[in-house]
Amino acid sequence: MSRLPLKFVFLFILPFLFACASQPVSKMPHWINEPGDGTVGSSLTHAKGRYYQEDLAISRARERLAARYGVEVSSVQTIKEKVVNDTSFVTSEKEILQRVNKTTVKAQVRETWHDKQRDEIWVWVYPITN
Repeated sequence: MSRLPLKFVFLFILPFLFACASQPVSKMPHWINEPGDGTVGSSLTHAKGRYYQEDLAISRARERLAARYGVEVSSVQTIKEKVVNDTSFVTSEKEILQRVNKTTVKAQVRETWHDKQRDEIWVWVYPITN
């Protein structure tokens, strides 16, 4: 029985070591914890896809910004799911109530960041001043 040279064993194991290495973690932007005059909203994976996920994150950030300027916003969302023979049926109802004290709040999206490991989108919304 012959023994394999050590370098052949090493070359055989090396690809497996690289495959087991963890994916690089992208650094979270500073504005998530320090939004300044803006606000931050986030959303995890959305059943309808990336567009709806980003839209939800923007809505959450805008609601926070509006609350800062005296607009009271409350939203209630009801999601019902029914599964029949491995087929899922989802219905969603969202009710948004707001009380405004003659205040107009304009905002713009300054930056977005996608946390790929958690599939979470973060949005930084900043007020527009006239």
